[in-house]
Amino acid sequence: MDSGIRIHQSVVMAFDDMKIRKANQTRKKFLRLILSDDEQYIVLDNEIDHQQQTSEDGFMQLLKLLKPKSCCYIIYDVCYETKDSLVKEDLLLIQWCPTDSGIKEKFQFTATKKVLKDTLGGFKGELQLTDFSDIQRNSIAEKLGNDIMKIEGKSLN
Repeated sequence: MDSGIRIHQSVVMAFDDMKIRKANQTRKKFLRLILSDDEQYIVLDNEIDHQQQTSEDGFMQLLKLLKPKSCCYIIYDVCYETKDSLVKEDLLLIQWCPTDSGIKEKFQFTATKKVLKDTLGGFKGELQLTDFSDIQRNSIAEKLGNDIMKIEGKSLN
C-alpha cells in the first residue's frame, strides 16, 4: 500500500553524497529522516549534524538518534571488520517505529519504506526496530554477513 508520502529531493542529494566517496570530503555517518510537518515528504532531520567522528563509537551515536516516541529512518554508514581482517563500510537502512509512537505515524513510516528503498537503493541490509532491546551490534552484524567480527571497532559478544 502506498502512503502517498514522497521522498524529498534533499534526502536523495544527501544520500548520494553519503554513498559516493569523494576525496578530502567529510562524509556523514548518519542521515536521520523524519516526516515533514505537512506529512507530504520524508525529509532530513536538520536539527542533527552527524559528521563522521572517529572519537565516538558510531553504534553509540546511533542509539542517541532513536527517540522513544518518534518514528524515523536512519541511514547508517556502518564500519565493520570481517574474519579475514578486512575493514569495510556499508549503508544500512534502519526503520525505527517505537512501541510508544502513534499508530498513524507507524503506518506512515511502514507504508513509505518501499518508496524510500526504491528511490535511494544501495543498502547492504535493513533493520526494523520497535524497542531499544531490538538493536544490538549482533543484530547489525547479522544483516551485513556471516563473517563479521567487529562493528565500529568493537568485538561482537
